[in-house]
Amino acid sequence: MNQESKTAVMLVLCRKVIAKLLKEMIEKRSDATVFAEYDYKSVSSIASIRKPTLALVEIPERHDSPALDALDVCVDIKAASPGCKIMLMCPERDKESVAVCEEAVKSGKVEDYVFFETSPEYLTSKLKTMLPA
Repeated sequence: MNQESKTAVMLVLCRKVIAKLLKEMIEKRSDATVFAEYDYKSVSSIASIRKPTLALVEIPERHDSPALDALDVCVDIKAASPGCKIMLMCPERDKESVAVCEEAVKSGKVEDYVFFETSPEYLTSKLKTMLPA
């Protein structure tokens, strides 16, 4: 399959090493191209150029970056790439982040969420189920 016809997966993560490992795992297990963005402020412009069909957005474990900021990023991605499915990744022990994820799924702002503590195999499996057939 040529590069232009592949599904694009956008990783919006703070940790470059995690993004690199996830990129490799997803590309090994699917026919998707994967790219990462680490600057949350640039996500909208990158999404408008690359047009992802799936995005994994991390809710950072930082007190100065509340979970609601990640939802703004999700809105930006969907505006730049209509139809893009979004999965959030959040810290399991942060009750605010978990509540935001649950509400975002219920309201249809995102399709799903996972915890940081999930296994890489489970995460890539969940992402793969969200990719177009």
